[in-house]
Parts: sequence; C-alpha cells; structure tokens
Amino acid sequence: MEGDLRNLIDDPRFRAYQRELLKPREFNTFDVLRYADYEIRHSNVLAWLLRPADTHGIGARFLKWFVNHVNRRLAAGDMGRLPQTSFKAANVAVWRERDYVDITVHFKREKCLIAVENKTESASSDHLRQVMGYERKLRGKHKNHTVRSVLLTTSPDGSVNFPSIAHVGWGSVHEAIRSVLVDGEFQSPSVQAFIRQYLDLVERWFRPAGGEGFKALLDDHRSILKEMRRVLEKEGDAGVRARVSKDETGSGDALIRLVRQSRHDPKKLRATVANYLKGRGGTPQYSNNPSRTAYWLWWTDTTLADAAQSMGGHRGSLSWSMGFTHRSVEMDFNFYSKSSKGHSFVDRLKSFMEKTPINRQKPDEYSVEDKGYGWEKVYREEILSNEELVEMSAPEVEDEVIRRLEDFMDSDDSEYRRTDDYFQCLAFRSDEFASTREDSP
Repeated sequence: MEGDLRNLIDDPRFRAYQRELLKPREFNTFDVLRYADYEIRHSNVLAWLLRPADTHGIGARFLKWFVNHVNRRLAAGDMGRLPQTSFKAANVAVWRERDYVDITVHFKREKCLIAVENKTESASSDHLRQVMGYERKLRGKHKNHTVRSVLLTTSPDGSVNFPSIAHVGWGSVHEAIRSVLVDGEFQSPSVQAFIRQYLDLVERWFRPAGGEGFKALLDDHRSILKEMRRVLEKEGDAGVRARVSKDETGSGDALIRLVRQSRHDPKKLRATVANYLKGRGGTPQYSNNPSRTAYWLWWTDTTLADAAQSMGGHRGSLSWSMGFTHRSVEMDFNFYSKSSKGHSFVDRLKSFMEKTPINRQKPDEYSVEDKGYGWEKVYREEILSNEELVEMSAPEVEDEVIRRLEDFMDSDDSEYRRTDDYFQCLAFRSDEFASTREDSP
C-alpha cells in the first residue's frame, strides 16, 4: 500500500488538487448570483471583452489576441486563415445569439465573420455537428463573406482535431485575460475586481476537482483509494492521515478529502434517482458526456407533456433534467427543439416569457441558454453542493438527494411547482385564445 500511496501523492494531478484546497476561497459575485456555470453569462463576458470600444477600457487587445489565436488553431489544422483585418472599433461588430450562434464577430470592411460556439464542458463530436450546422446557415446568409467557426470548450488546445473548425480551449482564454490583468491594462479598479473574480471561477474548470483530470485521477489510483476508504470507515480521518509519511504531512488533508470524494459514484446515484422518478410515474432517459465526468437524466410528466402538445409542440418539448458529477447534483428545466417545428415553438415560448416571466420577482433565474443538440436550459437549481457531497457517505447522499428532490417537487412554493403551473396555464390559455391573441405561444 505504501508504494501505491506514494504514487498517488506524487501524481501532478493530486498536487494540483492539493493546491486548490490550500487556496482560500474568496467572495465571488458570480457564485452569489449563481451564474458561475451559465454559458450565456460567459458568452456575455467574452462578447464584452471582444468589443474594442466597450467599458473594459482595454481597446482591441483581447480581440487581437483572439483573432491571432484562432489563426494559429486554423493553421494547426491546415485550414484557411482569417484575412488581415482592421481592429478599429468602427470596423468591428460583436453580436450575441444571432442566428443561434453564441458570439459572432463581424469585420465589416473585410466582410469576415467569426462564429463562436461556447461550451463550458469538454469537446465532443456532437458539438462539431452543431457548429457545422450553424456555419452552413451563415454561409448561406452571408454569401460574399469569409466565415470561420470556433468551438470553445474546456478541453485544452490541441486535444481534439475537428476538421474545418478552430478548436480553442478555455484554458487559453483564461491565460489571455490573466495576461491583460497582470499587464495593468484594466485600469478601472471596479473592472479589475470583476476580472479577478471572473478568472477565479473560470480557473475552476481546469483544475482536477470536478473535470476530466479529477476523473482520471480517481481511475488511475482506484486500488489505493479503495483501500483508503476502508481505512476511513474503520479509523476515521486520523487513520487516513496516519498513512501519510512524515515528510508529506501537508498532503493529509487533501488525501482525506479525495478519499471522501472518491466514495461517490455519479452514475449509480443517477440510477437511484431514476428509480425514484419511475415510482412517481416518470419515464427518465439517460445521457452522459464523452469523458464520463457528468451523467444526466431527463423526464417529462404527463401534465407537462399534455401542456406542450396543446400549445403546438411535441410531448417532449418541455422537460426536467438532473446532472450528476463528483462535485454536485443539479436540476434543470429545459426546452427541446430538435426540429424546425420545435424551434418555432421554442422561439414563441421565449418571446412570451420575455414579456411574462415565470417568476417576476426573479426573472434572471429563467434566462434561456442554448446547451446544444436542441436543448435550451431555462432554470437551474442545485440540489446538493460539493461541500455537502464531501461530508456525506454514498448512502447518505442517496437518501438526502431523494429527500430534497421530493421536497422540491412537492412543495407548493417551489420553483418546480411554479414552473409546471405556469406551462399548464399557458396551455389552457392557448386552447382558449391561440387564434385571436398574438402573445399566445
């Protein structure tokens, strides 16, 4: 056991994990507003940084870096580079959510478009298909323009090779923004504070606490972690710490936390929740990301399915979903719009919701965010946090998730009940007034 434990502690991924734990967690506005993982918020920040004349005060510095970096990624894939462009503010337009593209950079004089699809997860072949679909639409609409597509994901540069598009890793974007901050070009103190907090949350994606690096760390040291879990169960934290050599006593706390996290199996927890939902009459379906770091299930009950159908969508157009990782358990409410008819239905719903929010007191909690593959997230609720997962055993987590899920679904003042009631009312209104009222979805 001693040799295996030594290998674990010497693993660079464990050292990075340990450094993360030693870094004090500071106040972050994004955490308070629960915007940390929302792709739409990150796209807003990037679009802001890409506009030379915006309030960040750095002019075209980030835009120049981005164009040069995209050209390097295009060259690495033997693809056509972008034309030489002018970075003057009057020549640059940056659009959000135009033609379903997260960010579009338009160089007017050069008639050049850079279409950026932003994903806060690892790259997959499904992302490629989505980006290529958007690119075909842009080329059809802008026939006399140079069009280049960029896929931005948490996978590092060079880790995937997609034909005809430039893949950029969030790690490179993080480093570029950090360089601008270190060079002192963000001169406003309020902008500096904002950028520091933004970099802090972006950096969390590249550390092994919950992503691909963490999953690989658990997989590569499965045997010793299993043994250390036995030690934890019998002797507690002190027993785990006692196995660490005297010259590595600083690693004890990190090892204890890692052993605690390794107790949890997101896939197994998903199966437990699926069985619970089946008992309530739901029909859960499954999905997971390619690196197996996140597992999802989604379902729609009869009431929601009937509401969607009566409003002109299909029975799966409105659904709830849950995501399971080693970091947390989350609940989402989604629109699904794979077909052109589905897109039309969702567009009408989105237009109506802008005028009549689900919850007027918390309208920002229902910002529609394109997740790709036809899915658009409308609402997110954290069911169990990372800190709670670490402190609980696997059986305790299963019991607590079911308890909280039951409370969330059954409470009269929960967002779950509010959302279901909202769409039932819309369906009723649609039956009565669809032919006479313009606002009806």
